[in-house]
Amino acid sequence: MKKTLAAVAVLGAFAGSALAADVQLYGIVDTGLAYSHVDVDGIGDGQDMDSFSMESGQGSGSRWGIKGTEDLGNGLTVGFILEDGFNSDDGSESGVMFNRESSIFLQGGFGKIAFGRMGALNNGQSSWSKIGMINAFGTSYGEYTARVDRVLTTAAQWDNMIAYETPDFAGFKVYAQYGMGNAVEDYGSEENESSSDRFYAIGATYNNGPFAAYLAVDSINYATASNGTVPVTSPDSIDDSLTVTLGGSYDFEVVKIYLGGQYFDEMKLSSLGGVMADLDSVGWRTEKVKGYGITLSGDAPLWGGKALFGLGYVDAESADSFEDAQTGNQSFDFKRYVVSVGYDYPFSKRTDVYAVASYMQDQWETTTASGTTGVDADPSAYSVIVGLRHRF
Repeated sequence: MKKTLAAVAVLGAFAGSALAADVQLYGIVDTGLAYSHVDVDGIGDGQDMDSFSMESGQGSGSRWGIKGTEDLGNGLTVGFILEDGFNSDDGSESGVMFNRESSIFLQGGFGKIAFGRMGALNNGQSSWSKIGMINAFGTSYGEYTARVDRVLTTAAQWDNMIAYETPDFAGFKVYAQYGMGNAVEDYGSEENESSSDRFYAIGATYNNGPFAAYLAVDSINYATASNGTVPVTSPDSIDDSLTVTLGGSYDFEVVKIYLGGQYFDEMKLSSLGGVMADLDSVGWRTEKVKGYGITLSGDAPLWGGKALFGLGYVDAESADSFEDAQTGNQSFDFKRYVVSVGYDYPFSKRTDVYAVASYMQDQWETTTASGTTGVDADPSAYSVIVGLRHRF
């Protein structure tokens, strides 16, 4: 009830100020059906899983938001974005109002600088997110899809972030981000102190007619490690993460091809989502990995709509910090193969219907210091989703 009243108050306040600034209410409502089958191949309790459910945000995360700008003169513009994600199938949301983005920015001849809660460049839920430009499925269309964040590791939204974007130089733009971390008083961490995780990123995009390219390097400066629900001050063995992401696309008119690759180190296995992330009982999903991922995808005009296809491959192993922390020097290897096909048909400029079928297989093998194989399994999943999406 309090959140509803807060939302009404926000809308009322901005409606009253609309004469003083350019303010826009916008959003997406996306709801559909999903069927999936997961073959656990003996992992966990050994029980395969079948699911048929109504889902929100399969093609695009359901959201509503308010954004606006004001011309300050002398080439300066101030603006804001307040965006909240919600589940259109049951009306619920994460518990944080404006969970996708809450930022204010200043823009001029120097570029653009923003402050607040924003997504990283390697994220799909913010105006600052760029990684979706190297994959036809972006960061959407189902849990087991050849979407970019099932093949390449991605970063989350960060509170207390500072972000900068340069002006356009002949199609080039450069970006920099610094996430000051979250102050979690119960855990003894403080914002922008060594007791909280912090985030750094630098990236660039290039757009020239049918060609687009993207490069990003980011790192999480880990300062705390979670041991169940008890925070532990970070020892020297907790190494900072690193990802280097490169990709792009070319529009041949008859087909648009996307290609992307990433090297990652000290990233959590759960950041790749998919089959292994669903198997909570394995106990490995939060462990850190290093390796690489490659994604190839495309879209092509077909029957008044758009056909989609995608392939992905991941090759990873346990990160150094994980192996250093194991008394038995246990290690693991992880591989993933994923393929997807889909179709999107627009009823209008704002409304479309889509369907996607996918198959994903993970390969998981653990090894002890003596060289003995522990777990050797190939869990897999296939899924079919359909959905209706409306933008306003």
